Amino acid sequence: MNEFLSISEEETKRIASQLAEQLNGDEVILIYGSLASGKTVFVKGLARGLGIDENLVSSPTFTIMNIYAGKSLLFHLDLYRLEDPGEMDFLGIEDFLGMGVLAVEWGEKAEKAPWAKNAIRVYLEQISEKERKIKVMF
Repeated sequence: MNEFLSISEEETKRIASQLAEQLNGDEVILIYGSLASGKTVFVKGLARGLGIDENLVSSPTFTIMNIYAGKSLLFHLDLYRLEDPGEMDFLGIEDFLGMGVLAVEWGEKAEKAPWAKNAIRVYLEQISEKERKIKVMF
């Protein structure tokens, strides 16, 4: 486990970018945190590390998933609006496995999915308006 203290959005992006630079390009990353804890900011950093313009990254809360192309594909999934874990069956997530990095906001909603078993887990905890504790578990 790696633990970091971020004091700004830029630092959160840097931490995520460094993680992305270590990836093979086929990982699943479950991201946990309350509203406004920095989940989408973290994904922007992942995008940066994968050679994707971070300004293209936006929260897919209403679209469920956004796909971005860089050194590898980045599938950005937001499960906030899913009420029942069974709804994931209709998203076809398995079709994307191995094709790029799958970053899942609200990771707790995917916890029981078979494809989440070996996922990297990122926990974001809001300490103050600007500070975040970030834990990365491989």
